Amino acid sequence: MLAGCSSNDDEFNEPNNSAPEFAEGTGENPRYTGNKTTTSSNGVEITKDAQGSIRWITFTDEEKAPTSAISLFSQYLGCNLEKDYRHYRQENYDKLIVECYQQQYNGVIIYQAGYNVRFQNGKVTDCNGVYIKIDNLDVTPAFDLQRAKEIYAKYLKVSVEEIGSGGRGITVWFDDALMIAEFPVSKGSSQWAPRLVYALAYIGEKNYGMHDEGSCFIDAHTGRILQTWPNYILY
Repeated sequence: MLAGCSSNDDEFNEPNNSAPEFAEGTGENPRYTGNKTTTSSNGVEITKDAQGSIRWITFTDEEKAPTSAISLFSQYLGCNLEKDYRHYRQENYDKLIVECYQQQYNGVIIYQAGYNVRFQNGKVTDCNGVYIKIDNLDVTPAFDLQRAKEIYAKYLKVSVEEIGSGGRGITVWFDDALMIAEFPVSKGSSQWAPRLVYALAYIGEKNYGMHDEGSCFIDAHTGRILQTWPNYILY
């Protein structure tokens, strides 16, 4: 987890966080709106979203199907599997194997981005998920995790000890506090871009750790609380 101190932490000036930047919601992510397009050629069917990213690949001709996730990601997604993804889960059924991969950028996981790859008889049958293209995003936070907890604790009016990091309804399989998430470039904008964020959660004993604004994203460059939401469902 890349959540260490930045050399600029002592110079960081905390912004006014009287309310989250997107207190009224972020609107619809353009990645999930608009028309999807599907093409089929040589036994391979590919569906892309409105942003041009692959959402689904199906191999209708077993002879064309890759025999490994490494080949699939390299040939069809243009990615380096070991560099761009974390293999975090595998499910084995009678004739089916599912491998699950979380996308990352320079070692930082990307919220709600990744692919599930299904195999039968040693061949990939299909793959679905979301890919987020990122170019030149600075993954060095301007302040450390402890400072982020202090910002959120101040906002909730609780002690810093009641703030936890990662997991707890934000990500199920990872404990990373530092991650990348897509947000509008400004309030009300329909243009979205990735941001480096801290994912935090209220874990106090009051109300069994539940809070109306119990989970949050904080911009790791500016210190601005971007979004909060209830953490009624705990993992």
